[in-house]
Amino acid sequence: MVCVEEIQEEFADLDIEVTEDDVLLKLKEYCDKYNIDANKISCEYFSFNTKSGAGRPPSLDLLEQFEIDNLRHLKVSGTRRPLDPIEGVDNLPEPADMTPTKKLTAVNKRNLTPETIVNKKFVSAVGSPSVHSQPNSPSLDISTQAGARYADRKNKGEIVLQHNQDAPGDWAPSGGEVSIDRSAGTLSGPYKYMFDSLRERAAVLDELICKGTDLITARLENNDLMDIRMTQVEPQLAVGRICCDSEGRLNSNSVILQASMDTSAGAVLPLDLSKLDSFSLFPGQIVGLECTNPNGSRLQVHKLHTEPLPPLAPTPSQDQVIEMVISCGPYTPQDSDSIQPLTDILTCIQQEEPHVAVFIGPFVDAKNSALDQMTDMTYQQYFENIVKKIYASLETTKTQVILVPSQRDVNEHPVYPQPPANIGNPDLWEGKLHSMPDPAVFTVNGLSVGVTSSDILFHLGKEEIHFPPRSGDRFTRLASHLLSQRCFYPLYPPNLDQNLDLEHLETHGTLGVAPHLVITPSDLQYFVRDLPESSTFVNPGRITKGYGPGTYAKLSIKSQQGKVSTKAQVKRI
Repeated sequence: MVCVEEIQEEFADLDIEVTEDDVLLKLKEYCDKYNIDANKISCEYFSFNTKSGAGRPPSLDLLEQFEIDNLRHLKVSGTRRPLDPIEGVDNLPEPADMTPTKKLTAVNKRNLTPETIVNKKFVSAVGSPSVHSQPNSPSLDISTQAGARYADRKNKGEIVLQHNQDAPGDWAPSGGEVSIDRSAGTLSGPYKYMFDSLRERAAVLDELICKGTDLITARLENNDLMDIRMTQVEPQLAVGRICCDSEGRLNSNSVILQASMDTSAGAVLPLDLSKLDSFSLFPGQIVGLECTNPNGSRLQVHKLHTEPLPPLAPTPSQDQVIEMVISCGPYTPQDSDSIQPLTDILTCIQQEEPHVAVFIGPFVDAKNSALDQMTDMTYQQYFENIVKKIYASLETTKTQVILVPSQRDVNEHPVYPQPPANIGNPDLWEGKLHSMPDPAVFTVNGLSVGVTSSDILFHLGKEEIHFPPRSGDRFTRLASHLLSQRCFYPLYPPNLDQNLDLEHLETHGTLGVAPHLVITPSDLQYFVRDLPESSTFVNPGRITKGYGPGTYAKLSIKSQQGKVSTKAQVKRI
């Protein structure tokens, strides 16, 4: 049975505070009534909230409309199976008969997960569960929740998260301006998209499996790959892409492996995960499996290998401390074309005067209905006014400005990778404004920084399955997927909001080395995580959340004696 603590934690991951007992009990009642879990109901409410005014915490009145709009289409449960534990031997189906049979000459027909999908979703009920709140996790004050109007916000400038504040050493910022340079492979301009054929997409997807195969076999020093079409009674290495056997959400009963054309002619087979002590899987993930195929119809997995993490980017030779302020749009409340939130963050930057200020879209938000009412200017003119205001506010400071667009920007190309925003003649900005694509990797005095405005962490969190449930740190795990897959957007098929150009993603969206800092803004709760011996991931939150205020991040990045460390604060705007 779903407990109210799980519901509260899942909502907290989406930065929605639920404290009223009657609201939590009502949400639990919905879970039991419609046979859904805490993760599912939090995602459904987030979707409902986005359409009707994002950021409002649930109330009894809101939940009545929420049930009508988002839950009534679900089947009311009869007898429901236990949800905890949700993965593992006890809840997995009986393995198929493993009596060896003849070798396959073609891909066998197999039983797919039923198209009704309903039962399938409940096998992996909580999908990617959250962890229990840490003792020092920030708690939201009722008066400062995102449901409040932006103009009525309280506790401006309040520090809601601190990271590594007790780090020893001298953290005084280095003097003077910094140098900004794009890294090799970063997209530099517009390109033609929607011209790739299905055959070209298939070729790119297969090439990604081949590249992952090279990395995994090199690390394991094992080039003896298994043809998954053939029966095999001794464990052997197979490499391929994790997929779901039908439409719907991935679960332990619906996981299949798609092998490459080189090793298995692109064959697919279901996976039996019952012998694994732990796993974390999502569609599109390239993995290596030590497995057997006793009867040619199912791979029984004994051990799972992910791609090795890329090497960390070279550390600058000079000792320095770089200060950075990071903000993510929308820069207007949902019901207004006022840029007061932008003005407020610019005031903060003027006071702090960091070396770098990163502004991440959306700037002209497609979800802001008020912008549709503009008659005195175009979307592009509105964006250019924002750019002029940023430049005018920071012209006399040492701060270098990075601009990163979003697919939610109605004046930009709705494709990923996304070309840099058009800010006119760069000479007009005297080298102070740098328009970057999404995703982008650039260096600040030699320190490597990666950034994407895509909400890949939220998209992964909705699709990932993880066992044991509620184990480990969810944000660290989601962030590590980007590095282990060496890609800014490894999920495939992508979220419906994400328009992928696979050919250009392979060229301009990969991570050959791990940046020192990776900026991944998300609708998930703000966080800062240091991955062991690798990158620091930052989710600064959003400047506005629906009608109300949000957060931004202030960082100090120190490179000293060949090591890079980061101090961070997340503040209320």
